[in-house]
Amino acid sequence: MPESGTIKEVFGLHAKAWGISRDQFHEMIASRTHMRRLTTLAEMADVAAFMASDAASALTGTIVNLSLGSLDD
Repeated sequence: MPESGTIKEVFGLHAKAWGISRDQFHEMIASRTHMRRLTTLAEMADVAAFMASDAASALTGTIVNLSLGSLDD
């Protein structure tokens, strides 16, 4: 999966703290989701566009969880 520079940097810092490679850290985090992968930037952008659109006008005070199940609401 392509990652942005910021994701690479953050994953690299966390991986270093854990004493593992960035790729190993990525796999560890992905393995904790229901789909065994991380949310893509395109998926996040699609949700943001929907939430900003008139189609979501009935939603109020809503938190959108894009963690693929790794975080409970």
